[in-house]
Amino acid sequence: MVNSPEDLLLSQETDAIDEYFECVTACSLDEEGVECVTHCVQVHLRGEAEN
Repeated sequence: MVNSPEDLLLSQETDAIDEYFECVTACSLDEEGVECVTHCVQVHLRGEAEN
């Protein structure tokens, strides 16, 4: 099966969101709190919006 460009983009966006939630979940185990969640946004979501 050949994926369309739209399918690939949706898959990449889903991966970024999944990685973001994994990061936030790891933050809940950390003492850094807001700084940790901010880092997750910067790494996993903000970078995707720029691509």
